[in-house]
Amino acid sequence: MEKYKEQLLPKLKKLPVPELHETLREFSEWMRPLMTLEELKDFQKKVVAFGFSDGVILQKDLVHYAEKTTGSWLAPLWEQNYLESRGYLQSESNFALVINPIYYDQLTSKEAKAAQLVYQLTNNYLRLVDGTYPMEYTKQNQPVDMSFYMNFFKSCRIPGGEIDSFYRGEAKAEGNYVVIFANGIYFRLDVTNGLGEIYPIEQLLENLQYVLSAERTPRKGEELIPYLTGVKRDESASIYEQLKLDERNSQNLKQIEEALFILSFSQGNDDTEDERINDVLLNTSHQFLAKTTQAIITKNGYIGFNMEHTAIDGVPTMNLLTNVFNSFNEGDLPVAKKGSARIVERFEWVLTNELITDLEQSRKSVMEENSSYSIKHQVISDIGKEQMKKAKVSPDAFFHIALAMAQQKVFGKLRSIYEPVAMRMFYEGRTESARSISLEKKVFVEAFYENTEVNSKEELAALFKEAASAHSDRIRQCQNGKGIERHLFGLQKMALNPEEGARFFSAEALEILREDFISTTGIPYDLLESFSFGPVNKTGFGLYYGILDEKVILTMSAKKNNENETNQLLEAIHKALISLAELLDSGL
Repeated sequence: MEKYKEQLLPKLKKLPVPELHETLREFSEWMRPLMTLEELKDFQKKVVAFGFSDGVILQKDLVHYAEKTTGSWLAPLWEQNYLESRGYLQSESNFALVINPIYYDQLTSKEAKAAQLVYQLTNNYLRLVDGTYPMEYTKQNQPVDMSFYMNFFKSCRIPGGEIDSFYRGEAKAEGNYVVIFANGIYFRLDVTNGLGEIYPIEQLLENLQYVLSAERTPRKGEELIPYLTGVKRDESASIYEQLKLDERNSQNLKQIEEALFILSFSQGNDDTEDERINDVLLNTSHQFLAKTTQAIITKNGYIGFNMEHTAIDGVPTMNLLTNVFNSFNEGDLPVAKKGSARIVERFEWVLTNELITDLEQSRKSVMEENSSYSIKHQVISDIGKEQMKKAKVSPDAFFHIALAMAQQKVFGKLRSIYEPVAMRMFYEGRTESARSISLEKKVFVEAFYENTEVNSKEELAALFKEAASAHSDRIRQCQNGKGIERHLFGLQKMALNPEEGARFFSAEALEILREDFISTTGIPYDLLESFSFGPVNKTGFGLYYGILDEKVILTMSAKKNNENETNQLLEAIHKALISLAELLDSGL
């Protein structure tokens, strides 16, 4: 990994600590569309007080902390933030995706898809190990951070009582394996030999046929093991420790942690796009959710992934999977090599009645949690990136203005929207949050709907331009490491006691900013059929948007008691996109 870490280090900038006064000034500006004038005035008094007292001390501590780090000051703190969360992984941390079937529809059987998937993922791992995995660059040919790529493999989030830990095994070519979970049974499938050579795809195929074709019955309670990963983290840690009391169980868990990744086979409903993304994100019956990379093949042969978010982010995930699936159609279809050596072995678990009772209770808790969510998928085919670009603004700005319009239409006001921004220009940059509601967007949205002060489409179009420009400026600010939210997060982490900065960090404004009424991510890849994650705010929504050339893909999650609002919001986004296109067609 030297090529992707040490060699990149001198080529990438170190993530800066923004100036305190700049962050506090921007914070007040970001809050203007979300607060009344009186609320804003009261908050600004706290900002000023913080900027001349505790803020100065915490800023000095954060700068000192950053100077001591070789990489990013944010990365270890952000990873710790994930590991401290105590909720459900599948609905509060992980993200899931379903691959567009056109990338693998030449393979008809599940075994063939599984063999190709295992082979290509392993091959990309080996390319990372030997340094032949392609370097990534910006459009301006600048290298970007790749230090986290090895976190996709041989890694696992291990539950703990107060905080979890993140494990990653040694990067090496020889003696690697994956874990297969099928029909309630765990198997180890070797993928590289003692020389570090990947087993032929034909041999992998024959062994996968052996796993899937034989009629086997899980031993009592074995099929319940996935549920220990789907309960709250304290409960998961308790069951994990109980399992490890038996040496065989402990070895099994260690093998799962050390496996390159897990491949599971689901029997859940998958006839529609909605059902497929629900199955991949929320059907815990076939998953080990704490594993960073879990590939899933559904009942009817669709391919999806459930990713544990602690040490990875969305864009590197999609870049890796694009490399994997671009190779699916290359070469002849694999044919099983009959009589080849057996490289698969079944796990043996020892489950006491007490453990089975705890796992059964976990199953009930997980099913109750998972069934409380609804995920809706929609494709808007009458507008796409090419049409948005005619307005001469970024498609992302175009979409987020439409989203603000939709929020105003459905809920009658604007609340905080989370938009992650990759900071891969910096070593170990992770992400920043842009918070896409701005004063310029609010002015445009109110003018568009109320039409009290604006009398022409040309004037509306001019307000749209201002809103789009403000959006893009904020995105650039975040990409350049000058966003405010991670800086505030870092300052808060420097506090040595609850009193330090307490008045400022407990201010209502910070709660309003971070409420994540709509949490979004926009990763425009043709590779995706859908992408989803649970709503960060349980009274709000999680929204994936993929802006492609001729269409926009939306996947929205929410609690089931917000299902009507989900449908209304999706419809309002569609109408807003069309309304903007019509406005700009005649107003620019």
